[in-house]
Amino acid sequence: MSLGQAINKLAEEKNITKYRIAKNSGIPQTTLSEIASGKNLNPTIDTIEKIAKGIGVPVSELMKKAEELD
Repeated sequence: MSLGQAINKLAEEKNITKYRIAKNSGIPQTTLSEIASGKNLNPTIDTIEKIAKGIGVPVSELMKKAEELD
């Protein structure tokens, strides 16, 4: 669930809602919510890239945060 935790933490740090992340990334809000809550543990690389873009961070920062929270 560390990726979900990283999404939540970065969203909080950047003061951005999950709704806005979904809009910015072009992925459905339900998909983002499933990943952020840990219900979807296997998002595709493409989806991870879109989420990082939606948050406004490089993929490397999102993954680093996920490792820190693991």
